[in-house]
Amino acid sequence: MTVERREPRSLRYHDLSGSRPLPAGRVLVIGMLAFAMAAVLNADGLYELASRQPVGWKRDVARTAVAPACFVGRVTHLKDVRGAIRGAADKSVTDCSDGARSGSDSFVEPVTTTTVGPGQTTEPPVVARVPSTEEPLRMWLGGDSMTIELANAVEAAVVDRPEISLTTHAQVSSGLSRPDYFDWPAHLTDEVLPERPEVVVVMFGANDSQGLDIDGRPYQPSAPEWQAEYRRRVGVVMDMLRGDGRLVIWVGQPRMRDAGFDQRMAVLDGIYSEEAASRPWVHFLDSRPVLSPDGDAYQAGTGGTSLRQSDGIHLDTGGAARLATAVLDAVQEQFVERRPG
Repeated sequence: MTVERREPRSLRYHDLSGSRPLPAGRVLVIGMLAFAMAAVLNADGLYELASRQPVGWKRDVARTAVAPACFVGRVTHLKDVRGAIRGAADKSVTDCSDGARSGSDSFVEPVTTTTVGPGQTTEPPVVARVPSTEEPLRMWLGGDSMTIELANAVEAAVVDRPEISLTTHAQVSSGLSRPDYFDWPAHLTDEVLPERPEVVVVMFGANDSQGLDIDGRPYQPSAPEWQAEYRRRVGVVMDMLRGDGRLVIWVGQPRMRDAGFDQRMAVLDGIYSEEAASRPWVHFLDSRPVLSPDGDAYQAGTGGTSLRQSDGIHLDTGGAARLATAVLDAVQEQFVERRPG
């Protein structure tokens, strides 16, 4: 006896839908078309993700893979839907036009640097005064993730000092190497300088020891071309911050636990120090003796006080408190005590 099993009519797909099931091949084609459409609509996002990779062959391959979606999106204008939304909310969007709004122009545009050579004189670079409760000192502090704990410590130190008005901004994974990720020159120009801070404290470098794309070619931090370009960028920011008698305190990178990383940070500190020395309005604050008080080496802690976090890079609360004291001492020495007699 042959038994034929049938599904209940209410469960049969073609009876419910009123049509026959789609062939598997057609479903696959529809899925591929939907995926391609999504890629085109999000072409700018894919390109932005690829561009945020470290400079090198992997980033080149990723950007090449995304190029077809960018081309179709540009020709059909489908990518403009997402671009209009992102562009309205974010001034530093990296899109398929290869950096048209990437923020890289902040460093590409020619900038006239201002330096003072030996024996030359210039107008007083810092207009110092005694701050008061009625007219507090306008102070801004910011930079990469190294400034998170530092900002907290400075805020705690001035909480009972109404003569100091402090604003802070720490941007994780940022620096001067990748304005396509976060454009510090644009942020300083658009958000910080309009508030006319009298003292600006910045700390960059922990994320900057990575490849740079210079004139279409990738260079690593050990290359003279890399160091020359990074030095130029430091000078651009230092010159940008000059004005209205403002004091700029540029905080250097501390000792790092990893020897190779520490050596790269020492190169950056040398650049900061040398560029600051040629600009009277910039004071370089060397954080190494502050955070390695017992000798010229990386120090996790001292006297029961933890100076650094377990990653061997970032500041712990104790180290941040020490550096905050050094920053405020520099403000007192370089700004308040330099006022005209």
